[in-house]
Amino acid sequence: MATEDNGALTAFPRGRLLDAGVLLAIAVASFAALQSPIREYVFEQHFTNEYVQVLPRTLWAALTVWTFWGAAALVLMTLALRVAPGLGLLDGAITGLVGVWLFAYLGANLLGPIGLFRSWTIWALLAAGLVWLRRVGLPPLRARPTTGQWLALLAFGLLFPGMLLMQLGSPLPPYMDILATPASAQRILTFGWYLPFDNDPYGYWDAASQCPGTELLYALLGLGSGAKLATLAETAAMVPMTALFILGMYRLGRTIGGDVMGGLASLLLFATIFFRVMPYMHGREVTFVLVGVGLAFVLDEHRLALRIAIGALALGTAVAGHAIIGMFGMVTAALAMLLWFFAGDIVGMLLGAVLLFGASLVAAPTIAVGLRLPLPYPVLPLAQWLGVAIAVLAARGLDGRPMHDFIVGRVLRWALALVAIYLLWNHPAKLGVLNDQFTRFPLLSVGSIAGFAAMLWYDLRRPSRVQLGPVVAAFLFGVGLDYVSREWWTTFTVPTVQTAVEDFYHKVDYWNPYVMVLPTACFFTWVYRTVSPRLAVYALIALVFFPWKDGSAHPDPNYHQHSIAEAYAYSLQISKNGYWGATGHRRWGQSEAELEIADILRDEIAAGRVTLATHIVHITPHVILYMDNVLFSVYTGVNDDGYVERYEFDRSIAGGRLHPIAELPKALAQRPPYIVVHESTANAEKLSESQRLSPEVLQDYDELLNRDGVRLLRLKSMAPAVVQAAD
Repeated sequence: MATEDNGALTAFPRGRLLDAGVLLAIAVASFAALQSPIREYVFEQHFTNEYVQVLPRTLWAALTVWTFWGAAALVLMTLALRVAPGLGLLDGAITGLVGVWLFAYLGANLLGPIGLFRSWTIWALLAAGLVWLRRVGLPPLRARPTTGQWLALLAFGLLFPGMLLMQLGSPLPPYMDILATPASAQRILTFGWYLPFDNDPYGYWDAASQCPGTELLYALLGLGSGAKLATLAETAAMVPMTALFILGMYRLGRTIGGDVMGGLASLLLFATIFFRVMPYMHGREVTFVLVGVGLAFVLDEHRLALRIAIGALALGTAVAGHAIIGMFGMVTAALAMLLWFFAGDIVGMLLGAVLLFGASLVAAPTIAVGLRLPLPYPVLPLAQWLGVAIAVLAARGLDGRPMHDFIVGRVLRWALALVAIYLLWNHPAKLGVLNDQFTRFPLLSVGSIAGFAAMLWYDLRRPSRVQLGPVVAAFLFGVGLDYVSREWWTTFTVPTVQTAVEDFYHKVDYWNPYVMVLPTACFFTWVYRTVSPRLAVYALIALVFFPWKDGSAHPDPNYHQHSIAEAYAYSLQISKNGYWGATGHRRWGQSEAELEIADILRDEIAAGRVTLATHIVHITPHVILYMDNVLFSVYTGVNDDGYVERYEFDRSIAGGRLHPIAELPKALAQRPPYIVVHESTANAEKLSESQRLSPEVLQDYDELLNRDGVRLLRLKSMAPAVVQAAD
């Protein structure tokens, strides 16, 4: 399939008037079919004044972040095309965009611990790159889009308006449990240092739950764009991140089954929940960008050294972006290379193993943080750059090597495909993920049955063979890991290990739909080629656009497939009303007084009284993530040590810095330099009188703020001269 459709324009752009008319008719019918309550999100609710208030800051953040990311990507793309002209414009562009992400991770681990991961360093490097670019000139940027690329552009065009409105109305990511990420990025922006083992100011969860590969990208975007708040840099990346996600899926689909399959796979992303959860910008979502690009480049049949090396580095960085999702990508690549062995490509398999070993070394800092191995500088960056060298050498060994296909490999992947079809068809209750997802993702579940059959049919043909092996291996790996996770997690006794093992099946809930996009796209590709191109495209758009569910059934869109029309409704709901409704501000998630705490702390930082080592004791009545909490760590990067009155232990916070308030006297005995007291919240939570600070404690502190239920206290003995001497 990969050799027969590149550059072949059939449905697009010919007949554009007909295509536009059909698309418009589907859209009108879909929005007209919306029922309450989500119909009101589109047609009756209005944008609040808060949207207009935040728009100047979010719009400026978008312009600066997009400009910086685009300029840096252009430099890296040009460099990549000069090193490897055979890479092609599309892969060069992907290399440039992803290359900025790779630099954020590799560069921060090299420069951050010595205080050089700062704005002036980034701007100096970018300026040097732009001067070099002016000297060498731009590569030819004109290229005729292929059919699949038109389809991918259509997917982005359908998504763009709603995503842009949500981005511009969200100075804080719109989800409850993802604020550790901007807090970690803010710590770098505030203090100018990145310390891998001391970059968790949020403190709610165990330090191993960090996503440094994601956090460092947002920090880089903040440094490069001049943003003062990491939350603005992060949310400003919503649209480009989603575009790159679509591009990565197109590229992976093209690697697996050709250009048209890649384009149809891009449209089928609407049958997942990714466009709902991608704006949260957490590692568990955005890491799929790196996984898609990494697998697409590493598994491409046209083996080119630079492409393979970038793919390996993307997979290694994916582990840092989110350890579990990145691990899924690495395991899929390893299983695909194991299939190379059965296909007779033994040397290729060995070189692939070396390649992934290099990628694993790139992920070394994340592994060390997760295992709590505080290795001294520069051990971690040396390990990373050794990994880069190993990956490059292995990629050069794979350069130009043809892929073999012996009968043993064919029989093995056919057998695995039949097992996948059987499991999908029966979706036994024992395999919870299949049984559950059959009702939540009906299009992908049914489509995968037909899709694996279509992949088998194509696999028997020459030269139209698809890469069946990696897809079926990735799918069965997800099914097997889900079973192990659900059955075995309770056998572990350590809470943090229990949480990690149980979390596998929660992440398989993302992984399997992502993988099932590919066989489903293969089925629609079969319809495209054997029946009618337009019928395949129109049918697919209708299936993902029209709200087919019972109008009274609107299950949680974070977990259930929903139509494009419904997705617009949900996006408009957040855009118009904001997400943080149970807080002091629906957009910022903080009241004016809570934001003033961050302002005061920034002044304290400027005066030298708050440093990287500072921990603030934070007394609060209760912690419910989607309700009113003082988020000074998110807006300043200063360490937050919470002492909670109605503390409820949960495995997810084991190893974090949330403590029951019974431990507060011990903390106060250490005379902490700052105390934040959350006496009453916007959602009617109150600190008991018995838990409020005694006069004996208060006499040792100056009150910097006491307003609207929040107080900020500073130890009286804190003085700039004393602190500077101590530093």
